[in-house]
Order: sequence, then structure tokens, then C-alpha cells
Amino acid sequence: MKPIYRAFIALIVALSLDGMTKTWVEQVLVPFQPVPLAGQFFRLTLGYNTGVAFGLFANGGVWPLVVTGIIIVGMVIWLVSTLRSGELPPTTAWPIGMILGGAIANFADRLPDSRVTDFLDAGFGPTRFPTFNLADTFIVLGVIVLLWLSLDLKKAAEDTT
Repeated sequence: MKPIYRAFIALIVALSLDGMTKTWVEQVLVPFQPVPLAGQFFRLTLGYNTGVAFGLFANGGVWPLVVTGIIIVGMVIWLVSTLRSGELPPTTAWPIGMILGGAIANFADRLPDSRVTDFLDAGFGPTRFPTFNLADTFIVLGVIVLLWLSLDLKKAAEDTT
């Protein structure tokens, strides 16, 4: 399968799953009332983020939307050109697609009301990770896989020299 198709499939999966789960939680959950799934460690808590990662630049108006839109367009142009030219190994298409899918999902969620729906809540007692969503999860997992692949490729290159 061509790398561009791999990236597109990963992008569509991330975008679809994120959109479906956000729609579901907004219909089922009451804002800011946690529903435990694994005790108090992992729970569903509907909340909204007007900022970017971890609530940075909250209430920043239209600027988070403009900046993320520019970044996404730049990433799409870069992805298409590098995958078509063969500059990247084909295996990198999956995590790049995950990152782009997550970014586009959050961008699309932010369009109507300048906020992103978050609902995944993890932590111990009062020490909690900022609430997040599946798009965030796809972005983080994509970055981790890319880092792992780059370390693996670097090691393979060193082994051949």
C-alpha cells in the first residue's frame, strides 16, 4: 500500500473515532460530573477547552484557531510532498496520519464555538492530568511512534556503518 494511503487511512480513523466519541459524550454526560470507569484513576468527565494543549492560551479568541489552521495546512503540504518524494520511510505514514487526524479533529471541533470537547480524565485523587480527548491521544501516540521509529532507523543506520 502506498504511504500516502496509509497516512490517509490513519487520518480518517483518528478523525472519525474522535468525532463519534465527542458526539456521544456530549449526549450522555453532564458537564463536569465525573463517571468513574476504573475507580477514580480513570473516568469520563465532560469539559471544554478554549485554549490549545493543556489549556494554554485559554480565551485567546480566534488566534488558536488561526494558528492551528496554518500549522495543519503546512503539515498537509509537507506530508504530501515528502511521502510522494520518498524522503520518509513508508512506516512513518501511519503515525503522521494519526497526528494530522488528531489535529484536524480538534480543529473541526473548535470551529463552531471556539472550544474543544474533552472527556478523558486520569489521575490519582486531586492530582489529575488535564482532561483530554481521542484526538489528543492520537497526536501523542503518533509522536511516540515517530520517535520510536526514528530511534530505530538511527540505530539501523549506525549498525550498517
